[in-house]
Amino acid sequence: MPLLSRPRVGALFALIILLPAGAGATTLQEKIQSSRQKLEHIHENLGQMQAHLAAGQKTQAQLRGEISAIDQRVVAAQEKLVGIQQQQHLAKSQIADLRAKISALRAELTQQKSILAQQLRAAYTLGGVTPLAVWLQTERPGELGRMSVFYESLARARSTLIIKTQDTAQQILKTKQEVQTHEARLAQLARQVGAQEHTLQQQRQHHAALESQLADRIAADKAKISELQANANILDGLVSRLVVQFRRQEEAARAEARRKAEAAAAARRAAAITARRQAIEQRRLAQGAQAELRARQEQKAERARQVQRAANAQKQPPTTVVRPPVIAAAPALPATPVVGHGHYPAPVNGPISARFGAPRVTGGLNWQGIIFQAVVGTPVHAIAPGMVLYAGPLRGYGQIVIVQIAHSLLAIYGHLGATNVHVGEQVSTGLQVGSVGSGGELGNDGLYFEMRNAGHPVNPLDYIHN
Repeated sequence: MPLLSRPRVGALFALIILLPAGAGATTLQEKIQSSRQKLEHIHENLGQMQAHLAAGQKTQAQLRGEISAIDQRVVAAQEKLVGIQQQQHLAKSQIADLRAKISALRAELTQQKSILAQQLRAAYTLGGVTPLAVWLQTERPGELGRMSVFYESLARARSTLIIKTQDTAQQILKTKQEVQTHEARLAQLARQVGAQEHTLQQQRQHHAALESQLADRIAADKAKISELQANANILDGLVSRLVVQFRRQEEAARAEARRKAEAAAAARRAAAITARRQAIEQRRLAQGAQAELRARQEQKAERARQVQRAANAQKQPPTTVVRPPVIAAAPALPATPVVGHGHYPAPVNGPISARFGAPRVTGGLNWQGIIFQAVVGTPVHAIAPGMVLYAGPLRGYGQIVIVQIAHSLLAIYGHLGATNVHVGEQVSTGLQVGSVGSGGELGNDGLYFEMRNAGHPVNPLDYIHN
């Protein structure tokens, strides 16, 4: 599958970086939802790239094992080739020695043939003269013994020369046979050397192919690691921006609450002042009424005393006491719950296959969260109440849900197959936020769960129990 072009990748990164900013968006939900369709398209492309990269890929350890085995065979072949070359050199040296010996024997044979030819010519010159004829024809008998000894010596020398010449010819023939044997051996060694060189060449070609394949695998792994790092950076940026916007909204909400509280307090103060003024006025009116009533009563009493002295025992009416109204205290505002390190329930039930800080199989960036093993479709529940900051696809993490569960604490549910909440929604503990998706980058089916405090990854096992 063709990779994304550089301009297109730049545009996608710019889109993700500018994710919270929308032209006409006025709320956090509108800012995030404005790019969901484009993010889904990015996620589909990256998913296809990851599937294409993972298809048929061998591990580096297997490739290195194969290369090590080939290297051993190459070394053995080279050692055998050196031995054959030494044998070939020895055979060539022996052949050179034999050919030198043949040359010497041929020179000796030539000399022997020359001497024998001289003797034969001398005998031919004498013709049919025999020792007896020489003895009968000689006029000096004293020379007869010397001539007899001469002819006997000449005959013995001729016979010895003939035998030696025959031996030299046999040695030449034997040496030629040895030369032929060594030449045949040399030809066999040459064929072995050629076969070894051909085998070694094939092994070297195979070795080069495996090295090239290993280089491609290493390059692919480096690209994958770079992609994982880029994905982590994107998630960090998104979380940071969401946290900043959430804090701004939270600060605005607190400011609005303070304004309302101050307005309510001012209203209560005004009401209290009004109530006190009304109470003072009521007391003043009550005191005036009481004084007037007492004056009337005094007048009546005086007239009564004048009319009837016996009426002095008459009881005076009780004085009415006007009490100021009791102002009820304003109800106290509920305190904002603060969530700290606690024992939250796990988002899914299942064993943990990767722990926080553990190295990835492909190398590079360590895990910044934990992985629960679970089958596809398993419900994923919120570990604590909070507000949904993001719900949708994110590069390298599949469908993802981010929930603000405290002032600076985030819960991130990744590699979901589907989400059940939307941005801005208030979730409660145990509410289903999504379901487990297929393996993807995790290798096996499961849930990727991450927690961040003030934007930094923290160990989820410090907050949940499983």
